[in-house]
Amino acid sequence: MVIDKIKLESVLVKERITFSKTEKIIHKYIMENPEQIIYDTLSSITMRLHVGEASIVRYFKKLGYSNFTAFKMDIYKAIQEISIRSELPFVDNVTENMMNVIQKTKASIDMKAIEAATGLILASKQVLIAGMGTSHTTALDMFSKIIRVGVNAIVINDSHFTYMYTAILNEDSCAIIYSFSGETEEMIKFAKNCKDKNVKIIVISNYTNSTLATLADVFLKTNGFENEISGGFFCSKISQVYVCDILVTSCALKDIEKTKIYTQSVTNTVLK
Repeated sequence: MVIDKIKLESVLVKERITFSKTEKIIHKYIMENPEQIIYDTLSSITMRLHVGEASIVRYFKKLGYSNFTAFKMDIYKAIQEISIRSELPFVDNVTENMMNVIQKTKASIDMKAIEAATGLILASKQVLIAGMGTSHTTALDMFSKIIRVGVNAIVINDSHFTYMYTAILNEDSCAIIYSFSGETEEMIKFAKNCKDKNVKIIVISNYTNSTLATLADVFLKTNGFENEISGGFFCSKISQVYVCDILVTSCALKDIEKTKIYTQSVTNTVLK
């Protein structure tokens, strides 16, 4: 989606405001990435721009906003107002966004990391797949695919059950953790529990500098978007599913004949 930066700035900056050096960095980022800002969190912006949260708070308060959500809401409205005037149909906008997400995710794929993750999964006697909220639906999708290639896997949504399950995991186990932000509190605690049990950890997240990324044995990057205004957005889901399909395919290709046997076995069991 092409945004008219002049119109956007006129919506957000109603009068001439003097910004500090740090605030100018923040303002430049927002004007160049308005679509991304509505999906950002304060922590993701601080990591991306290497500025303090206090500087960001001062920036949007200088513009007259009481909190970050109100600030993003106006950006969202401005983008909607500008895009409505565009001649490009919204269906084309949605399609373009989806295609861009897949292309960006493809560009960020690290095949060495895929190979490492594949090795961990296939060498594990038990694979626990976890994610909260929207990420849990992707974890379920991963589970439904990975068992078809003969991997002994389980997926859990309830955080307490996830913590409890680590009690029976060991160095022969592997955990696949989905988290868009990489800062999901429940998943961080789960990852730390896994570390205590010497469980190998694969993290699939949007942010390389996140807490979960630092706890991972293997990190796989997504390039999706989430929108706090409308909840979990499909662009984040499609990026996660794309990485999931690449990882499962990598596992399947390690032993095609074995994969065919397990896939047929699963199909026969379901059809009984």
